[in-house]
Amino acid sequence: MDERRSRGPGGMLALWVFYAFCGYFIWAMLRYFWIVSQIDPIPGATLDGDLGSTMGKWLGALLGFVVLSSVGAILGGIAWYTRPRGEEPSG
Repeated sequence: MDERRSRGPGGMLALWVFYAFCGYFIWAMLRYFWIVSQIDPIPGATLDGDLGSTMGKWLGALLGFVVLSSVGAILGGIAWYTRPRGEEPSG
């Protein structure tokens, strides 16, 4: 029968760090949109990318999302790499 394999201590730590980061990611994105939605655009802001303009708000959200996603991908890769593996049949 198949025996259920469990993660080692390092693998469990990597998995829980990944889970905690996922929670932080969701909290950070919601907080960002909540705070930024209360900022009024600067009257006469015509520069695309100025943080007071609507385009600047979306650009800031996109850049934050990209940075946090790349950190999450690294942590997810570490958690995946430390997953339990089945025994390879020998000979």
